[in-house]
Amino acid sequence: MATESEIYWEYHRDRYQLLLDRVARSLSRAGCRTPEILVVGPSHETLALLERYPEGRVDTLGCYDMRYATTRGQHHEMDLDDCGAQDRWPAAGPYHLVVFAEVVEHLRVSPRVAFRFLRSRLRPGGELIVQTPNAASLAKRWTLLCGRNPYMMVLDNPDLSQHWREYTLAELLAAAAEAGLEPVEYSRDNCYRMVGPRVRIYRAANRFAPPSLRDCITLTVARPLGCENPENPDTT
Repeated sequence: MATESEIYWEYHRDRYQLLLDRVARSLSRAGCRTPEILVVGPSHETLALLERYPEGRVDTLGCYDMRYATTRGQHHEMDLDDCGAQDRWPAAGPYHLVVFAEVVEHLRVSPRVAFRFLRSRLRPGGELIVQTPNAASLAKRWTLLCGRNPYMMVLDNPDLSQHWREYTLAELLAAAAEAGLEPVEYSRDNCYRMVGPRVRIYRAANRFAPPSLRDCITLTVARPLGCENPENPDTT
């Protein structure tokens, strides 16, 4: 019987491939042979990056998970809902790249606040890759048309799986701009491996749907060159 981790990997396999492609493009733009990478919310991508970039440093930040422990870097323990409290920021970085995949929807703070914190962990010119479910996907719109709420009910005892707020691409771009990050590239893709009797129909419908209705957002933004103070992004 498959474990929870294996089920998660299978569901997100296409998303991880897309993420790794975007990582490769970001590091190519950085032109560094020994990249310094921060993974926010350690998961399968931590292990994939350790394997793919054997000469690089891969740090992690968030809640420690021994399944995804870094072997070439440091873990920084942090409650990510504390992004707005600068006195609780760990002394991490600066990095060429920060990977922030499938995390923002789990936070109770504004993405603008999270982006300001992560901007401060980047080198000038460094990039942040964000991946998150699209709040306006076709599946969610169809669920609403059927009179059902497509979003998670707040749990009696919320844990790390709780989605507090999902976002559209426009919302993320606006939050990134307000945090002082510049867009590099973005896309909306169908890369969750859904299962069930209606999946074939849904996939067929999505072939004719506009990109705004696809399931997953992948956004790359950059800290502008010339920003000299990584500890206080509001002063640069």
